[in-house]
Amino acid sequence: MIVSAPSCFHEADPNVPLSRRAAAEGLGTTLLVFAASAAGLAASRLLPGQPGAAVVLVAVAVAGALAALIIALGKLSGGHYNPLISVLRLLAGERSVQCTIAYVGAQLAGGIAGGRLAAALWNVPPSSAGGMGPAGMISELVASAGLMLVVFGSSRSGRPESGPFAVAAWLVAAVIATPTGSYANPAVVIGAMVTAGPIALGGRSALAYAIAEIAGALIAISVITALFPAGRVTR
Repeated sequence: MIVSAPSCFHEADPNVPLSRRAAAEGLGTTLLVFAASAAGLAASRLLPGQPGAAVVLVAVAVAGALAALIIALGKLSGGHYNPLISVLRLLAGERSVQCTIAYVGAQLAGGIAGGRLAAALWNVPPSSAGGMGPAGMISELVASAGLMLVVFGSSRSGRPESGPFAVAAWLVAAVIATPTGSYANPAVVIGAMVTAGPIALGGRSALAYAIAEIAGALIAISVITALFPAGRVTR
């Protein structure tokens, strides 16, 4: 595995056993989805009738959790916690099929674990009533495209230390600015199917959001490839 230059969202040592790196992805995703779900539940109880303030609280909580998790575990696994990132790295020739499957599997399992953990901790039964239809799909397409532009732009800018903070900054903006609150992550979407509170989703909405997120990610990687032409990196 050869990397031409240090880059954020790449593990520091790709020779670490894949099981350990995938475990870090699963753990990080569990805590990320837990933070997103539990922050929504906390905001709905602490700030009833104040949706604007609740959105800001959730934005700060999610962004802070993600930045912390990327810094804490990113050296081990790359700190993706999002199947979109792992799959786009595969398409860019930066990750093997085996690694991608392990990462995505761990991330999806982590999403389910994080969603269930939040519902259990707050003692609220899972709910599947959320979702916005076509407007939600457009929101998720924009949120995911923006997130992937920030992730891959940070990775290819030659400033690996910028990644956690750039992603956190985008998430604060996207959670506040998008009607859906910026799931922008299929692992978060699957966790939303088994949790409660503001981020909870029904199966039909979850599928629609995931499709929109994939479309947004593909748009983003096309733009990044045009803006930052780079040689293939073997992983």
